[in-house]
Amino acid sequence: MSHGGHGCISVTSNVAPRLCAEFQAACLKGDFAAALKLQDKLSPLHINLFIETSPSPIKYAMSLIGKCADTVRLPMVPASEKAKTAVRQAMVHAGLIN
Repeated sequence: MSHGGHGCISVTSNVAPRLCAEFQAACLKGDFAAALKLQDKLSPLHINLFIETSPSPIKYAMSLIGKCADTVRLPMVPASEKAKTAVRQAMVHAGLIN
């Protein structure tokens, strides 16, 4: 948004709606210092929700906060243990889970 964007369509907002909304609000106010702090919290999550083919990592993330089951239908496969670890660590970093 600091380069002229007007919003965002974000997979991450399904897992971290408050943080994503705060980021957007800070950007719209021109408070890029606050936005940068929020971006630093969210960046690992943005990256790791796509560490493997979507929607497996996002389904796992949503299961960690009780929003859905960690299941996908074929031909999709569940996220690997490596991906799950990365997603979990990103969620901890963002303060979404302990």
